[in-house]
Amino acid sequence: MKFSEMNTTFQAAIVLLLAAVAALLLAALSNRGDLTTAMLVLAGFGCFVTAIFLLALSKRESLDPDVTALLPVQGTIAVATLVADLGVQGDALFFPPDEEGRVLEMIPAGSKVPSVVLPSSSYCMTPEGDAVVITPLCAPLLSHLRTHASFEVPDEKDHLCEAISEVIEDGLGLAGSASVQFDGENLVLDLTDFALIEGCRRVRAASPKCCTMVGCPVCGLIACIAAEGLGQSCKIASAMPAGDGLHLIIVPVA
Repeated sequence: MKFSEMNTTFQAAIVLLLAAVAALLLAALSNRGDLTTAMLVLAGFGCFVTAIFLLALSKRESLDPDVTALLPVQGTIAVATLVADLGVQGDALFFPPDEEGRVLEMIPAGSKVPSVVLPSSSYCMTPEGDAVVITPLCAPLLSHLRTHASFEVPDEKDHLCEAISEVIEDGLGLAGSASVQFDGENLVLDLTDFALIEGCRRVRAASPKCCTMVGCPVCGLIACIAAEGLGQSCKIASAMPAGDGLHLIIVPVA
């Protein structure tokens, strides 16, 4: 993953600041008072001014976190409401990417789960049971990580936990810290200082079923990554706000 390369302007500014400090420090320590010292001082100030300019360019006015948290709320609630109005009652299953790299989400109509997923159908009817088949709300986010951060999902559990933690903390900057570990077969996440926690509260206020039946872009992203890493479908068993954090449980489904 190349999350460190996502803001090269900022990195260049840091390098120039270090060069400025080195040049000025060398000039002060040498204390020669000659042309060489003067050139070092000029070079140091030149690097410093350029670094400040680059830092100014690298800064972007970010959205208010409370506003950002609300952006995916209504979409999650609307999909869950529509699915429920169709008589669907099950919780979403997130599948590993198919041969064409597509990620799919299947929401069973009842307790019976179809064994075959038809990506060309929005409503799948089989002798085993019916289900709604949609593209997860997290699909654009996952595509962005693959394209712009060279994100690859590892298949070893320890590395999978590290990758998810890195995505949440560094890649997306959504939490102050992300504890990710397996408790038996279940993947358990505890996020602190979660930037989108207000959105979680709004979704749960509409219905906690929205979290498990559809899944917001963040929880769905974790479920999709887990499904690909484990090589089997996964579902969101629980997504519970805890203060300013989030407690999330992802369960693999055979």
